[in-house]
Amino acid sequence: MDSSALAFFCLLPHNSVNFGGRNMAGKPGYIDNSAWALAHVDKVLAKTNPSKDDKLFMLLMHKPDRAPVDNRSLAALIRVKRAKETVRAGRGAIRQAASATAKADRRERDHQRFLAAGLMTKAGLLDSQTGIPTWDRATLLGALDAMAKVDVTEDQQRRWKARGEALLAKAGDDTENGSRAV
Repeated sequence: MDSSALAFFCLLPHNSVNFGGRNMAGKPGYIDNSAWALAHVDKVLAKTNPSKDDKLFMLLMHKPDRAPVDNRSLAALIRVKRAKETVRAGRGAIRQAASATAKADRRERDHQRFLAAGLMTKAGLLDSQTGIPTWDRATLLGALDAMAKVDVTEDQQRRWKARGEALLAKAGDDTENGSRAV
């Protein structure tokens, strides 16, 4: 649509047209249908390939002598387009919230991994300067796997915990509550 069509549109009595809907004029943040329609005209004009709905919207908006049925059709079209915008905005908000939750989960997981690496460093299984394992990877994995699969009695677990707490106290615990009650 060219600038002459826009100029013609600006001459139309938009404020006198009832676009349907409830009177929400006093509500904060509410844009009435006529104001939304005027803003939407600018969006449609900026599009290089408007949709069928956009073309119908522009046709009805630019029609100088709209019949009541045209006004009802335009009001219905505006409600549908506004509803679609609301849905898109809602989906965006949901995606943003899900992304923020996933990011927080990743940060927590990574934090726990760094804490575990700190414990391995205190036990002497990782070099404190380079972070490289002091044993070769296969030996270290085999030892950790054997420890994970051993059937530990409560007495053995208490002794390991006491020894670990002594090591943490001796070295200065900077692993944020590295021991948890089991």
